[in-house]
Amino acid sequence: MIIDSLDNAHMYECLHPHFKQAFDFLRATNFSTVDDGRIELQGDTVYINLAGNAGKKSAPLEAHKLYIDIQMPLSTTEFIGFKPVSRCEAVSEVYDNERDIVFYADDFDTILSVSPGQFVIFYPQDAHAPAMASGYLRKLVVKIKL
Repeated sequence: MIIDSLDNAHMYECLHPHFKQAFDFLRATNFSTVDDGRIELQGDTVYINLAGNAGKKSAPLEAHKLYIDIQMPLSTTEFIGFKPVSRCEAVSEVYDNERDIVFYADDFDTILSVSPGQFVIFYPQDAHAPAMASGYLRKLVVKIKL
């Protein structure tokens, strides 16, 4: 898991061949003028899910096997629970290959506070409980295939 400011994203572009493409798009796009939905940068290899919803008070831990997430709140501070998958013991919903997601009933170890202008990168070993916020949360999730 990596958390940082979009201003520092260039430091992480070497970590995956598609990170530069994703971060260039995030830096260049005014998301206040973009409708919610899926934005394809490279088909199913690199795409963005953009959505706004009421923030949650709590969320279950989830993890992915096929994709890396780059998550970035746009409207307000988001709180995201975190726990390494290696320490998750209670699967609450088995891995769904179609949706690339598994859910855990474990409590998270850490709560990250992520403000607009910041991003978090979650790898498959990183269970995360996203979308906890007060009020309306508009955010994006870049999905990058491993």
